[in-house]
Amino acid sequence: MYEKILIANRGEIACRIARTLRRMGISVATVHSTADANALHVREIGESILIGEGPARESYLDVEAILRAAQACRADAIHPGFGFLSENPLLARRCADLGIEFIGPDAQALELFGDKAAAKTLAKRLGVPTADGSSQATDDVDQVMVAVGQSSLPCVVKAVQGGGGKGMRVIRSLDTARGAVEAAIREGRSSFGDGRVIVERYLERPRHIEVQILGDGRGNVVHLYDRECSLQRRHQKVIEEAPVCSIPDAVRQRLWAHSVELCQAMRYRGLGTVEFAVTPDAAVFLEVNPRLQVEHPVTESVLGLDLVELQVRTLAEGRLPMPPEQVPVPRGHAVQARLYAEDPRRGFLPSTGRIEAFRVGPGVRADIGVVAGCDISPHYDPMIAKLIAHDDARDKALLRLREALAQTVVLGVVSNRSFLLELLDTAQARNNDVDTETIDRWIAASGAMDEGRQVRHVAALMAIWRRETSRGNGPDGAWSDPSLTGWRLSRGRASRPSVDEIGLRHVVSTPSGRHRVGFGATTGNGAWPVRVDDEIVTVTMGPVLADGSCLVELDGSTLRLTAACRPQHAWATMGDEQITLDIAPLHSARKDAHGDGVGAVLAPMMGMVIAIHVDKGQRVKPGDPLATIESMKMEMPIVAAAEGEVGWIGCSVGGKVERNQELFRIADAS
Repeated sequence: MYEKILIANRGEIACRIARTLRRMGISVATVHSTADANALHVREIGESILIGEGPARESYLDVEAILRAAQACRADAIHPGFGFLSENPLLARRCADLGIEFIGPDAQALELFGDKAAAKTLAKRLGVPTADGSSQATDDVDQVMVAVGQSSLPCVVKAVQGGGGKGMRVIRSLDTARGAVEAAIREGRSSFGDGRVIVERYLERPRHIEVQILGDGRGNVVHLYDRECSLQRRHQKVIEEAPVCSIPDAVRQRLWAHSVELCQAMRYRGLGTVEFAVTPDAAVFLEVNPRLQVEHPVTESVLGLDLVELQVRTLAEGRLPMPPEQVPVPRGHAVQARLYAEDPRRGFLPSTGRIEAFRVGPGVRADIGVVAGCDISPHYDPMIAKLIAHDDARDKALLRLREALAQTVVLGVVSNRSFLLELLDTAQARNNDVDTETIDRWIAASGAMDEGRQVRHVAALMAIWRRETSRGNGPDGAWSDPSLTGWRLSRGRASRPSVDEIGLRHVVSTPSGRHRVGFGATTGNGAWPVRVDDEIVTVTMGPVLADGSCLVELDGSTLRLTAACRPQHAWATMGDEQITLDIAPLHSARKDAHGDGVGAVLAPMMGMVIAIHVDKGQRVKPGDPLATIESMKMEMPIVAAAEGEVGWIGCSVGGKVERNQELFRIADAS
């Protein structure tokens, strides 16, 4: 057995691997970038080696820096986790050169399965069904366009080294094909250092089914059953569950057999996942992920196994820890939700910033990557935690997961918590009537947030922000002020001031819009009139509760609110919803298009400008591209919201921008 293992990763997976290794009696060290000096994995593991600057290419993707770290801490093995270098054959090869064990497949298997084109060729040779299309990988846009033109639409362009939905575009029209191809190639280069793509027929509304396998490197391979990963957005998994209960048992068994056959052919060693797209009339091979998967906890939950321990023991001992007949049968059902720092109301844009408060509701396993005080940077995946619920039936597991999410608090960044709660409440999710396009259809059919409710939420949180910042309270927020307890709410319409009596003092940006806010004088019973644009909401808070939250009544409805405030920002959870505010004095904020005809175009997220598509003085229409921003290896187009003339450009290619930073001003030149 190994004496010491270096975990060449970060976040929740580094913490999760470390816990298993320590239980096995193996010493642990890890690595970090300058951006991660205060990260949770550095704190928890206790020994960490600085390997470079914040960008992943200068740290976590630097093979030689990882190897130097392993030698410095005298590790005899490296565990790559998932992402980063976990599928990099160069790291596996260099480890072998230096006599360091790589906890994963050998370089040959990584080269094959890390290349979707090569893996598809192997599958065809073995008789495993695959999607039609071109298996010739290239990063030449014109060659890819030829392949697209020869394919039936819709088709999908996929980076050969892709994963997590990056470097992947679905093409439904030749009119938009070239832009989609160019974006897929760029993302492949940015995320994986390889811009080559392949073109495949796109199966409409498939289920995404995957099989967990374990091999000893000598041709012995067992499957550890399957997982359902059909609930996805932008080809990124959101909810995963095990075991699969949505396809006929005969199909499941064929997928198990195909998976074992593929990995036996390569004498695969360690953990791996074989992924398939399944429709009522087809079940085709997609790819092999030759590593530990993000969703492995649901398999652990139903089998009662520790997959990291199995992975390590298999490589250390050169044999399978158990023969196929000893693999446990799945018991009950497990469901996992990925909690991300991202904004569903802005197309799931990553949300960067400092975590002000964080806690997970009870009753679930929580693999967490942050605590209060940690930063979500623009350099890495924005995952905060994974919540895994296990029960004896699927409906009970879903309910357990929902209850835990409802009691989860994330303040300081925008999270997808509310989105997950809404998703779990849909009939499609409850009835398992889902496919990989379910979330996209559901979002397209969903209406915007009720404007009246949004205004009330802004008023409530701004009242708390104003009182806290004026009193200079500490990081616990207004709730720590004992003078606030005992307040009673009163709408008091007779004493409510008119709109003209309350001056506007602040511009407040939310994910769905901008508001101007002012405050009236508090009444004797603590009621506080807050003006939001041209509406007045009277706000009063109730007593502080044991968990630090407070009851707030608005328009006769009482909400429990948990908040954190800073001079220019405020965050709160209100029931199942979350609200985040960026706050600036009105006199320093740019006027919007309702005033002098100048419209401010703001950055929706922190990131780097990779392209500017307009010049000063150029005429634009709504939807015209102005710039492209990259954050967390994801591209986001910035488009004009109204017709007009570009009067000012406040960004440059290669420059960094902050969330809500003004990038352009569009003047109404009509």
